[in-house]
Amino acid sequence: MLDYGKVTDTIYKRSVRKVIERNVPGAGDDRIGGRDILYFAADSDKAMLTAFATLTGNQLAAAGAVHLAVNRLAAAGAYALAANIQLIVSAELPEKSIKALMGSVSESCGKLHITSVQADVAAVPGLTETVITATAIGEAGGLFEPEKAEADQDIIMAGYAGDYGAAKLAFAGQAELERHFNPVFLSSVMEADYTGDTISAVSAVKAAAAAGVRSMYACGEGGVYTAVWELAENAGLGARIQLKEVPLRQETVEICDYFNISPYQLMSAGAVLLTATHGQKVLTELAAAGIPAVIIGHLTDDNDRVVLNDEEVRFLEPFRYESLNQAKSES
Repeated sequence: MLDYGKVTDTIYKRSVRKVIERNVPGAGDDRIGGRDILYFAADSDKAMLTAFATLTGNQLAAAGAVHLAVNRLAAAGAYALAANIQLIVSAELPEKSIKALMGSVSESCGKLHITSVQADVAAVPGLTETVITATAIGEAGGLFEPEKAEADQDIIMAGYAGDYGAAKLAFAGQAELERHFNPVFLSSVMEADYTGDTISAVSAVKAAAAAGVRSMYACGEGGVYTAVWELAENAGLGARIQLKEVPLRQETVEICDYFNISPYQLMSAGAVLLTATHGQKVLTELAAAGIPAVIIGHLTDDNDRVVLNDEEVRFLEPFRYESLNQAKSES
C-alpha cells in the first residue's frame, strides 16, 4: 500500500524512471537535476524547460501547485512563460468550487506575470480531495545558466522552512487551533496572500542569480531535508547542515509541535536552497534585495548527507514522505 502524496524516491527510480528509460532511449537527460523538471530541445528552436507540481486540496493547494512549479522552473534557470493546469475533482463538487479553485490559479498566474495559461477540469467518482497539477514552461537559461554545485560551497537557504505546510495545517484545523492558540497568533498565517509572494521563491532566485549564484534547488515536498538531499545528489556530493541554522517562523514551530510533526520535512513551497563559494557575500546582496536568507551548512566531497544538532547526527535519506501526508494518514 502506498503512502499519501508523491511516491518515494526508491519507487520512483524502480517503477517509473527505469520503465521509461527501458522504452524511450535517451529519456534520462540529467543536465537539469530533479524528477520534477523536463528539459527538451527541438532541432531549430531554443531549449525549453517544464516543471511540474501536483498537490491536493482547495484554493491554497491550487495556488501552491502553481507557485511550486514556477519556483522549480526558476531554480533551474528559466522564467515561466506559460502554464498548464489540470484539476481532477469529485463528481459531487459544486461548480462554484471549481470557480474558486480557478480564481486562485488565475490570481497566482497573474501575479507571476505568466501570459499564457490553459486549464482543464475532469470529474471522477469517489475522490475525497481535488488533485491539482500545474506545469510551468519556460526557455532554458532565460534567467541564468545553471551549473553543478561544488564541494566546500556554502548552502544558503532563502525563505523559511515549512511555511506552506503550516498554512495548510492551520486552514484545515483552524477551529481546533484557535481553541489552543490565541487567534491573533495565527493571524499572520491565516491572512497571508498565498497567491502572491508568500510562497513564491522567484524574487529570491532573481536576486541570487544577480549575485552570481548558479546552483539552486526549490524546496517542496519533504521539506528542507529532502531539498538538501536532492541538491547534494544532483551534484554527486555530501552535505553538512546545522539544524539550528534552518530558518523557521515561530508560527510554524508551534503548529508543528501541536500536530507532533517535523517542520523540516514539511512542505516548504516558498523556500529555495542556493550554493556559493562566498556565502556571506551572497547574503549581503540578498539582504540588500530584501530577501531573508541564512547559511545553513556546506557541501562536502563525500556522499554523507547529515544534519548536526549539537552532539546529535542525523543521516538524511532520499524522499520518503511529506509531513503533511503523515499527519493526514494518522488522523
